[in-house]
Amino acid sequence: MVAQSKSLPPPGAGHAGAGHVHLHERAYVYLKELLLDGGLNPDEVISTDGVARALGISRAPVTDAVKRLTAEGFFVVMPQIGCRVVLPEPQEVADFYELFALNEAYVTRLAAERRSPVEARTFSRLVADLLRQARSAKPAAEHGPLLRQLNRSRHEAIHALARSPLNGRIVAALWDRSDFYIRLAFGRFMPPRAVIEVQAVIARAVVDGDGARAERETQRCLRELGAEAATRLAQRGAT
Repeated sequence: MVAQSKSLPPPGAGHAGAGHVHLHERAYVYLKELLLDGGLNPDEVISTDGVARALGISRAPVTDAVKRLTAEGFFVVMPQIGCRVVLPEPQEVADFYELFALNEAYVTRLAAERRSPVEARTFSRLVADLLRQARSAKPAAEHGPLLRQLNRSRHEAIHALARSPLNGRIVAALWDRSDFYIRLAFGRFMPPRAVIEVQAVIARAVVDGDGARAERETQRCLRELGAEAATRLAQRGAT
């Protein structure tokens, strides 16, 4: 049986890729948004022609974008058909978060140990503002994408404080995969309340300059998140 390609929506007004001059980057951002914020689900098949029509561009830049996302582990190429969104195994998800926890925790420790007093105060204000924005988010359809962006801003701020560009780039490459797994496990980017509470503890440790606590709590946060995501995916697969 030949898999049917999913019809894709045109990019919305807030499409992050709209400002990109290079068409392959525009196609990449468009597909990444569908993967992380909703619109593409595991085992769904898309064609380069369908993406090109949705964006009003040629197939070539779409092919480049698909190759890039395939290399990142989001798609599996299906010759003569298109590509299929990956369906991760629960154990794969749990293993990923073990790796992610160790690396993100190390960068967070560096941030706590290297931030200056002025940077600590600035970071504290930023985290408080991000939390206010998260609490004020009301439209359900926008809540997931907004929380993802706010969470990304917090990670970026921590990485900036760490002053370790190489390590930061390596770890930041894992963020999208984590966001994808959260969306699949919870239906949208909506981490458990316990995880959000631990994030506040992590921020406090960074502000206090307590590297050991920042590292320990980051590991705990991400491991618990990974265990919960893996459990939910396993339960979904059993139904």
